[in-house]
Amino acid sequence: MDRFYIKKLTVTGQGKEPSIITFGKGLNIVCGPSDTGKSYIIECIDYIFGGSTIPIDPKEGYDCVKMIVETSQGTVTAERFFNTNKLSVSSTDPRVETGEYGTRSGKLNANTDLWLKLIGIEERHSVIWKKTFEKKALTWRYFLHMFLIKEDRIIQRSSILLPNQNTATTGALASLLYLITGEDFADADPREEKKIRVARKAAVADYIRGRLAYFADRKGALDDFDVPDSIDLQSQVEDIIDEISQTENRIADTSRRNKNILRQIFALNEQLTECDTLYGRYIALQSQYKSDVRRLAFIVEGEYRQANYPVSAKCPFCDHDIEIDSEASYIEASHAELHRIQLQIQDLCVSETELVTERHEIESRIASLNAEKETVEELLNNELKPRAVILKKTLAEYRKAMEVHDEFSFISSLEISMKSELFDAEMEDEESEIEFSIKSRFDRSILDVFDRHIENVLRSCKYEGFGSARLGLSSFDVLVNEKDKGTFGKGYRAFLNTAFALALAAFLTESAKYSPGLLVVDSPILSLTEPCEELTSDEQASDSMKTALFQYMTENQSNVQTIIIENNIPEIDYGNGTTIIRFTKDETIGRYGFLMDAR
Repeated sequence: MDRFYIKKLTVTGQGKEPSIITFGKGLNIVCGPSDTGKSYIIECIDYIFGGSTIPIDPKEGYDCVKMIVETSQGTVTAERFFNTNKLSVSSTDPRVETGEYGTRSGKLNANTDLWLKLIGIEERHSVIWKKTFEKKALTWRYFLHMFLIKEDRIIQRSSILLPNQNTATTGALASLLYLITGEDFADADPREEKKIRVARKAAVADYIRGRLAYFADRKGALDDFDVPDSIDLQSQVEDIIDEISQTENRIADTSRRNKNILRQIFALNEQLTECDTLYGRYIALQSQYKSDVRRLAFIVEGEYRQANYPVSAKCPFCDHDIEIDSEASYIEASHAELHRIQLQIQDLCVSETELVTERHEIESRIASLNAEKETVEELLNNELKPRAVILKKTLAEYRKAMEVHDEFSFISSLEISMKSELFDAEMEDEESEIEFSIKSRFDRSILDVFDRHIENVLRSCKYEGFGSARLGLSSFDVLVNEKDKGTFGKGYRAFLNTAFALALAAFLTESAKYSPGLLVVDSPILSLTEPCEELTSDEQASDSMKTALFQYMTENQSNVQTIIIENNIPEIDYGNGTTIIRFTKDETIGRYGFLMDAR
């Protein structure tokens, strides 16, 4: 795509030191205090582009502006003295003839034969200028206001796409559409427009009739639902929601109670198991004690029986006398041991009785808890949960009824509106004067891409509370969250107009047939700290929006030469690709201002 960029801007005067500004291809920022001549820069560029207002106060002693631009095929130098309508052009670009160019008329016209050629429009074209199909030659100034935005326009409520004069709106939008599509509508005439309008009217009427037929069928289907009054429905829905909440709370409480009962049952079962284990040990110990008693009884009985048998005192072999040793008796010891065991058996019987009693108590408590658990589960499963299911089902039915009621009301309102539109379409006078509608030529394929660029810029620039953005066809301006820009304060309007201009520049560069490849904006964030006129004083834009705006421009400067004029700029990393020109308003530091001899 053909484009050019401003390389150097020079202002001269008799006896004055030339004031020169050199620009880069990408982002250029001219910053500094007020009254340092920053706005003179945009006025000088406008003057070279055919503006009628002298850019600098003649009292300053300057009388000539010269601008050097680099093109894809050479260099073009344009010079214009104040109070003249001529541009002296010197060109190495073969498309541009060297010589005198008029800014308003002439064989060579700067607005048709110079700047348009540098963006690839080499032949003269006519565009529809008015709704009455009047045509005029396409000129550079028809769309200049879209990418050269002065300080007084950056805060305007109306769209930056539209010119100051309402009568020029059709021509401006037709010129923009030509840049996008290359179509100039040179062959358009009222008779063709009438055919198109008649066909469109018939199509609209057929569409409305079709929708009305569909609405009638749909309302017939909705009539099958017995829908009570919407207010009663809403009240009942609220009551059901409250009851559902109460029921679910009861379910939660009952579930917690059931879990607590289960924990108690588990704990008692563990105690019961311990009792069974201990009881088994008692039985084993009792058996052991009985065995010990039998053993001792056997010993004592043996002692008694042995005492009744005579003991031989002679040896059976030699018949000599045998000395018999006396043996200690175990009877007393056995009696003592037996007495001790009997006492232990008595203690064991007492413990066993107590254990059996404790076991019976535990079993009784478990039985009671099991009964309570069954009652809780019956409440939970047979009453509360089924009630919750019924309530939720009823709620769904009521909500469905509300949807049906709302849909019926909505369809009825649409019917009224569409019947009115059908009446207007059918009663439209086909013999009335035909008007050319340029806005209708912007089809969805254009608008959808444009909307994506707008959303991308605002999202990248961290616009506060951003939800959506699009181009509104009525105002031909950006709508943010479906709100018109005119409802915001100056600071936000400046921000939105700048973002809109950036989106337009990106759109033309990427999707249009022709693109100026240039954007000049004066004071995009000068008033951003002002609150929205419709809001309270504490609802102000944040510094993050300013920073994000300049960050976006820094990161998206490769295809469009952007010149920003601003007092103060955010402290960010602008990189090597950004040209920053600072005015200090100080004789001892840097450059005082734009005009070298002005203070």
